[in-house]
Amino acid sequence: MAEERTTDDATPVGGRTVPDFGKMYHVKGELTLPYSCDGLKEPFEVWYDLEGNRSRIDYHNSTVRTFLIGNDLDYGAIYQITPVNTDTEIQAIKYFQLNGTKEDPIRPQAALPDLQGFEFEKMEDYAGVQCEVWKKVTQAGHKKNTYRLWVTRPEGNDSPAVPYHYEMMGFNTLLESHNDKYMIDYSDFSPQTESDIFTPPGDMTYKEFPDPPEERQILANPLQDYVHTSPVSHAHRLFGPFKEKFKRQYASEKEHEERESYFVHSLRHVHSMNRAGLTFSSGINDFADWSEAEKARMFGGSCTLQTEPVLHSASVSMTSPTGQRQRRPG
Repeated sequence: MAEERTTDDATPVGGRTVPDFGKMYHVKGELTLPYSCDGLKEPFEVWYDLEGNRSRIDYHNSTVRTFLIGNDLDYGAIYQITPVNTDTEIQAIKYFQLNGTKEDPIRPQAALPDLQGFEFEKMEDYAGVQCEVWKKVTQAGHKKNTYRLWVTRPEGNDSPAVPYHYEMMGFNTLLESHNDKYMIDYSDFSPQTESDIFTPPGDMTYKEFPDPPEERQILANPLQDYVHTSPVSHAHRLFGPFKEKFKRQYASEKEHEERESYFVHSLRHVHSMNRAGLTFSSGINDFADWSEAEKARMFGGSCTLQTEPVLHSASVSMTSPTGQRQRRPG
């Protein structure tokens, strides 16, 4: 569900010490999705405690609060408090829960990428700040992703690093073009946090996240898709159910790659919008694998919001949870 991170003694790479952000920290961030409609930005805040096996992530100034508690129940649990729009309610506060399993236990979710495999690339002035740039490249199929993390060392070259900017640039070798990008700007990094910040509201009925399992993970822990370093995310895995539902058959492998990319951008946009606590909930319909240009030609404008869920009525808007259980205190 979330990455299990370890922090060994930092070792030099290319004459530089690999950044080590410690086993506990608090940091704020702003996610930018430049390939989505309107170049969406989403603020978040993370409290991380590896030794306590817990983390908390708030989105849009605590509009959505998510607690990842690895020591709860048998294999950990994620608790989310979020506003939901239904046929009869607007921004009603709901409580959702996702339990870990033996095969996929809940771990604390980091706000920063695991820097295993990253190499020092260069020193660079980024937005007026002198930074070290650390880089990693991964590839799966036609997807080649380049990850870069910009860090500062306010107290000198051997001092602890502070995260500044993170960026993923995706290149598709079949399309021979860049077709994906997202960025995170970090601020207010601190190597400590308060212990009581990790306690979810008690005495509440937490309902199950809706199916399918792949979307439940995105709903419960959306940040995971942005700080991992794998070319295939949970969003990519939902393209299969989308194709099956809408009986998609593409003329070529190249078109398949293009349509999958459009779908991923649409899905990210919809989920981010729904975390903003608006008075409406958006979803995915059969135009999700269209480009913005195609939707603009069809609907007479750009950035057309999709308002129908892609997989079932509970998808994205979470208006029809499949069951409920009482949270057991950890």
